[in-house]
Amino acid sequence: MAGCGDSTTQDKEMVLGNWTLQRNRAYILLIINPKGTWQSSVRIADATSKIVANKGDADGTWHLQDDQFIFTVMESTIDDVWAKNHTYVFDVVELHDHSMLLQEENGRKAEWKKTGARKPGDKDENTAMVIPMAPIAVNLNKISSGSPDRYLCISMELALKELMPGQKIPRVHPRAKEAAIVFLSSLIHSDVEDFDKVRDQKSRLKEVLNPYMDGVIEDINIKRVIVSTSMEKVEEFFIEHTIGAEEKNSPGNNERETKQQDSASEDDQQT
Repeated sequence: MAGCGDSTTQDKEMVLGNWTLQRNRAYILLIINPKGTWQSSVRIADATSKIVANKGDADGTWHLQDDQFIFTVMESTIDDVWAKNHTYVFDVVELHDHSMLLQEENGRKAEWKKTGARKPGDKDENTAMVIPMAPIAVNLNKISSGSPDRYLCISMELALKELMPGQKIPRVHPRAKEAAIVFLSSLIHSDVEDFDKVRDQKSRLKEVLNPYMDGVIEDINIKRVIVSTSMEKVEEFFIEHTIGAEEKNSPGNNERETKQQDSASEDDQQT
């Protein structure tokens, strides 16, 4: 840290990022953003450190001055950690690339560990770990025996919560895909007739998959959806998302995906 006066630009850049502080089985997560804002949450791990429950969240503004880290709390649901409308002043005892030692106003010292680097200009959103899932195609449920067969083809990825220090990234359990297939095949055409309705099913699908992923799924990103009465469309979908997977990062792919998502609703109109 700098001596007297305002902290240096280097110090301010070093504090940016995602930090954790462990107290028994509680983890305080702190995200310090470049624009002078911060977000924090408290998560409680069970005895295996696998299932993590979110106790609450807080956010506010921050600044460094005279070797002190000053946090002002704007909103909070964890008043025992961050009291709403309160200003906390910490003395910065040590500041390094991956750790910082802060002294609270009562004299207690706490060492924070950096869990992910963040550079100036990065987005404020937490950059979550993402795990892709294999493409899925199911035969949608029918509301009457005379209804035509309709197939739902979906490509998605799992966005994970920020993992605790030392917590390994879980693998997609083989039964997770089976559970997803059972859930998706229980839907009827009106549940998925457009992309917005498919996204409305995400919270239910997350509840189905989380038991197989140690409860770390934060969100499900829907990449592409097709609803069709044609098995040829299903085959094309699987070819594109398996054999043609290496083309995913090629230039112009994002534009092609957007057109394909739009085509799903056109296909529905034909059915």
